[in-house]
Parts: sequence; structure tokens; C-alpha cells
Amino acid sequence: MESDEIQRELDRLWQRVTAGPPEAGLADAPAPEPAEYVFSDPPSITREVSDEAIALIKNQHRAELARLQQLLELKEQSLRQLTDRLAAAQREIAALRRRAEQDERRLYQEVLGTSVELENAQKALKGQEERFAEQERVLRGVAEGTRAQLAAEIARWRELERAWNEREQQYLLDIRELEARAQRTAEVAARHEGQTRQSGEELKAAKNAVESTLSELLKERSDRESADKERDKALARVKEVEEHVRHLQNLWEEERKQWQELWDRERSTWETQRQEFASWEDKVRKERETWHANLQAVESRQTRHAEGLADILRKSSEAGEKVTSLVRVASEKVQEIIGMRERAAQMAAKPRPRIDLRNVWRALAAAALLAILYPAYRYATRLSFSLFSSHALAVDSPTGMAYDGDVLMLLAWGGEIVSLDPEDPSRVLSSVKVEEAGAYHPVSAALWGDSLFSLDSAQGRILRHPAGSPAKVAMGWGTPGPAPVALAHDGRNLWSYDAASRAFYRHLGEGPASENEAYQAGMDILPGAMCWHKDRLWVYDAKGGQMLAFGVQGRGLKLLRSAPFPFSVQGMVLTVKAAREGRQRLELWALAAPASSSEPPTLKKFRVRGG
Repeated sequence: MESDEIQRELDRLWQRVTAGPPEAGLADAPAPEPAEYVFSDPPSITREVSDEAIALIKNQHRAELARLQQLLELKEQSLRQLTDRLAAAQREIAALRRRAEQDERRLYQEVLGTSVELENAQKALKGQEERFAEQERVLRGVAEGTRAQLAAEIARWRELERAWNEREQQYLLDIRELEARAQRTAEVAARHEGQTRQSGEELKAAKNAVESTLSELLKERSDRESADKERDKALARVKEVEEHVRHLQNLWEEERKQWQELWDRERSTWETQRQEFASWEDKVRKERETWHANLQAVESRQTRHAEGLADILRKSSEAGEKVTSLVRVASEKVQEIIGMRERAAQMAAKPRPRIDLRNVWRALAAAALLAILYPAYRYATRLSFSLFSSHALAVDSPTGMAYDGDVLMLLAWGGEIVSLDPEDPSRVLSSVKVEEAGAYHPVSAALWGDSLFSLDSAQGRILRHPAGSPAKVAMGWGTPGPAPVALAHDGRNLWSYDAASRAFYRHLGEGPASENEAYQAGMDILPGAMCWHKDRLWVYDAKGGQMLAFGVQGRGLKLLRSAPFPFSVQGMVLTVKAAREGRQRLELWALAAPASSSEPPTLKKFRVRGG
């Protein structure tokens, strides 16, 4: 029912209540409009109250209608907003569902690609292991044949040495006999002045005998030099085999680094594979240790042989001194004979020309003495290293070192920088982790002033750290080559070596805008560590197992000294220490790689002679 109809019904009822029963003529008449009510009776209090009540009810009804209308409008507005939000939520849910399906498909494709890549990598690694085993068997056969040939050469050299000793004894006897003959000739010449010519002929025969003896000595020396050359050739063949083995090891190390990166990405899935790789590496390291032990045994035998040669040289020098004394006595006798001939020439009509034989014999004696003493001088001034101390280190996988005069700084493969006490390197003073995002694997270090430089092989760059707080990185820039392995500082510039380009680089300045110059050594080497001392660049050659000292010559490096080194070096520092009587002693700190995974790394100190 509408509000107007309700109002009319209320008015009609109220009229009936207040006016009494309706008349007969008006019973069926329609109710008049509310605005046209005409009351015949005068107004009363009850009617007024009724009007007010009706008006109040009307007002309340209108207010209720307005409130309901407002609520209805609010409900419709809320319904529209909820509908819009529901549609937006449905659209967002559809977009999220499509994105989730795309991510799921992409993730599934990546998982499939990674699985295929890992299977291919495993197959390639297995093939590489088989090829390495085959090459190892071939190299073992070559090494055995070389070892047998070297043993035969050594036996032949010993036989030649024995024959040379016998000939030397015979030559000494001949010299004594010639000396006695010369003495007898001098006595006969003193008693019989008329037999001067005959004595001169005998003296000439003695001189020829001495010259023949010297020629035999020179021939024996040439034979000995040829034997040394053959021994050097045999050693060169052994060294070629070792270089080939080291080349294969370097190739394997490069491949192992690549597999290490893949291993870091998939560590949670390939933990069992890592253990197998570690056991395989231990096996290879043990075989390499066995090879190095055999090589050191051969080197010790060669050292003993060199000592024998030094003894032979010493005996040769003594024989040379005896020959010199004999020549001196013979020259005195010749001088006496010349004096006699001069006196005889004074009585003759025409004087004979004088022959000064003293300078000739002196020149021959000086040449023989120089030929004997020069090898001894080279042997006495050779480069050598004597072990002074050795300390086991409590550092995991150290790769480089630096020394500022007070503290030894070691860099570890995991990115730590450890400070050690130089008086007791087994005591750790501090250990910090480099605050560097991403992969960071330092392989070498250099220290100059208040800056510590590290060589990062993971990203091929050089980092500069404050020496007071090495955990921070002040600056970083890329290296000239793709495979940097060693770093050093000469007091003015940084130097680095790249294994791919096989060149030394001098860095002119620091930072990404710095320039560099390439230097060639003219040798097939692989530096494992290097450092500068005064104007010499000291390099440990991992391929040849030797310590080298270079000097700068133009745009190249000239080899000045070289000597074999007993173990592999990962970092080194040269220092000068005061000795007695105001002298200075050169010392070498060398970071030795552990022989096996169960042994700790060691820091060894050597005294350097001939450097």
C-alpha cells in the first residue's frame, strides 16, 4: 500500500472516531481529500491531539521512509563497490594464475635444461678421466724408459770417469819421469858444455811431451764436457716429460676450476659427487708426490755427481799447480841453457837471435790455471737455498702472502685474510672475511705502503684493500689477461702475470682507467708466485720446479740467476736481515702447498746464497 493511501485511510478512520456515526446519505460517499476536510463541529482538544498525533506519526513515517531510502541507496552503492572489487580481484587472480603457469612452465624447462646439462657434464667428465688415465699410463712408460736410459748414461759416465782417473795417474807418472829426465839433462849440460845442442834437443823432447800431456788433458776435458752435454740432454728429456705432465696437470686444474664453479651452483644436489672428486684428486696428488719423490732422488744423485765433479776439478787444479811448478822449473832450466847459448854466441862471429820463452810459458800456465779455476768459481757463486725454519699453519687453503715488516698476511681461497706472528707463524693474530659480493677467490697478494692488493681469479680483477682494515675493498679493476695467476709490487708499479697470454704486465697506475705494458721473459714458464727485491723480479716456475731471478732489459726480462727448488710455492716474500760484522743476509719466506689433503700447509724460511 502506498503512503498516500495509508494517509487517506488514517484520516477517514480518525474522522469517524471524532464525528460520530455517519449520516445515511453520506455512508457510501467517498472520503474527501485531506486538504478539503470540512468539519461542521467546532474543534476540540481531542481532535487537536489527534491531529498532532497523526502529524507526528506522519513525520516519523516520512523520516523512516527517508532513512530506509538512504540505507537502500547505501546498500546499492556498497553492492556496486563490492561488485567492482570482486571483478578486479577476479581479474587479478586470473593474471596471477597465468603468471604462475608461465613461471611453472619456465621453471620446468630450466629444470629439464639443467638436468640435461648435468648429464652431459658428467659424461664429459667421465671421458676426460678416461683420457687422463690413458695419458698417465703413456707418460709412466715414457718416464720408465727415460729413467732406464738415464741410468745407462750415468753408468757410462762413471766408466769414463774411472778411465780418466787412470789416465790422469799415468800422466802424473809421465810428468815425474819427464821431470827426472830434465834434471838429468841439466846435470849432463852442466858437466859437458860441448853437448849443449844434444841437451837442447832433449829439452825440446821434454817440452813436446809436456805439450802432448796438456793436449791429452784438454782432450779428456772435452770428453768430459761431451759427457756433461749428454747428461744434460738426458736431463732435458726428463724435464720435457715433466713439463708435459705439468701441462696436463695445468689443463686439468683449469677444467677442475670450471667444474668447481658448476659444483658451487649445484652443491645441494652433488655432495656425493664432490666426495668422489676429492678422493680422485687425492689419488692424483699422491701419484704426483711419488713422481716428485722419484725426481728428487734423481736430483740428489745428480747433486752427488756434481760434487764428484767438483772433487775432480779440485784434483785437476792441484795437477795444474804441479804442471805450473814443472813448467817453472823447466823455464829456469831453459833460462840457464839460453844463458849458456848466449855465452857461446858471444864467441861466434855472428850473433844468434834470442828467443824469450818465459812469456810463452807464463801465458800457457795462466791459461791452464784460468781453465781450471773458472768452473770452481761458478760452482762457488751459484744460487742456493738452505732451509732455516718450518712452521705448520692453522689456515685453510692459503693461496698468497704478503709481509709489512711486522705482520705476515695470508690470503685463503675462501676469501679470508689471516694475520700471523712472524716470530711464530703458527699463531694466528686475526682473521677477517672480505666484504665482497659475488664470487671471490684470491690467488696472490702484494703489499705496498698502506694498501694491500689481492688478485681475484674468480672474476679476473685486482682489488685494493686498506692495510689497516683488509676486510674492506677500496677499489677494483679488471686484469689485462683472462687468466691472472701472480701479483707483485716493485715499489712504484704493480706487476701481474697472465697464464693465457704468457706475459708479465706492468700496471701504470690504479683503477679501471689505468694502462699497462707487456713484458716477455723469452722462456716457457708458469709462475706460481713472484715478488720484487731491489731491481730483480724473483719468480717460482711451477712448470720447471725452479726459482728464477730476472732483470728488466728494455721491454723484456733477462734471466740473471736460476736454481732448482725442492717443493711447489704458492706465495713468497724476500726480506733482508742484519747479520754479524755489519753484513746483511737475504731470507726467503715460502708458502709451501700441502703434499696431501690430510697435511696442513707449511711456511718455510730459507737463507739465500748467491742472490
